Amino acid sequence: MTDSIKKPLIMEMQQQIELTALLLAENWQAVKNFLDSTHPGMLDAQGNFAKGFLLAFGPAHQRNLTEAFNYLEIANRLAPANILYLNTLSEAYLQAKRPAMALRMATQAAQLAPGNLFTAIALGRAAWFCNEKEFALSAFEEAYRLTPSSQPSLKEHLYAITFSSAPFWREPCQGKRIVLVRLEPRHRDFLMSCRRNIQFQHHYHLFQDSSNEAIERDLRLANRPPLETKRISWVVEKDKKPIGLAELVDLNLNNARAEILVGFPEKQPFGISLEATLLIMEFAFSKIGLYKLISYVYGDNSGSQRNTLHLGFQQEGLLRSHVIDPASKKRLDLYNNGCLSTEFFQNKNLMKLANRLLGRIPEPGNTGLSRKISDQGDISSLIIKLPLIIAKDK
Repeated sequence: MTDSIKKPLIMEMQQQIELTALLLAENWQAVKNFLDSTHPGMLDAQGNFAKGFLLAFGPAHQRNLTEAFNYLEIANRLAPANILYLNTLSEAYLQAKRPAMALRMATQAAQLAPGNLFTAIALGRAAWFCNEKEFALSAFEEAYRLTPSSQPSLKEHLYAITFSSAPFWREPCQGKRIVLVRLEPRHRDFLMSCRRNIQFQHHYHLFQDSSNEAIERDLRLANRPPLETKRISWVVEKDKKPIGLAELVDLNLNNARAEILVGFPEKQPFGISLEATLLIMEFAFSKIGLYKLISYVYGDNSGSQRNTLHLGFQQEGLLRSHVIDPASKKRLDLYNNGCLSTEFFQNKNLMKLANRLLGRIPEPGNTGLSRKISDQGDISSLIIKLPLIIAKDK
């Protein structure tokens, strides 16, 4: 290659590098000056991209999405394999409330560059706003795996987004003798027998409906995301046979708390009940980062109240004549008990019991993270904020 050809090419490459640097620095005036010095008909792919980027994401008073698409699409035609151009087009289409086109651009980018962090994010954002939630969360999970430790804000933000679909929500909680498995249709007969066991329900939950319709409804709810239903339901199994029920209800991640329920229709050794409760406490405090568990005990169940206090809960109140037993029509007191995560992990006796019954000592979870998201609406909010987080981590 002769010097007469080399020099213009080198100059052009330097200009592209300079223009890219100005865009990354969001030095909008310098970008505008650079573009104003070039005749519109002489803009190359990078120049068209810069012009479109400025019109789409530059200062608010200069934005014009209609014109931006013109330049961005020209850039894409001139360099159809440029991932940055495709991702930017995807984002611009989202800004224009055209998620289907955004998804189309992001999909093209993902096909050209699998394993690219920002393509995975673009794909997740576009899929979410196309209401393809599972596909979106899968893309965000990949983005989380691809995010380097040098971008801590982005990594934590992506983890908060994928929190609702994390594997631990469905994984069994395994002890030495028992396991907690998510309630499923295969447990229908056992659930029905529990609901229609008046003595069991009297101590477990007085007000659960035992009708076939209610049981079918609850089985369907059990399969939905816990952050949507605000509860997670397990069956306690021993030797693969159901022996009890366990739940976290009124799950409130915004305040990092939930109510715990554990019950067995047939009498079990205290160690079994203790193991099941420890498994739930470990899940609540270690896996999903709750700060407080609440346990309500009916006033005529003094044995359960003693066991609850033995498990590290503190009685926080006694609600006198608080509920009416639907069967006997008698009024019952209600004990209000609470256990904080700090108390749980600092309780040496409980940790020894956990080590003996579970085969491990529970580790503290990230309570701060759980408060970042309280429901599916918050996931949308986190996804909307992603571009700001990316900019922060630059």
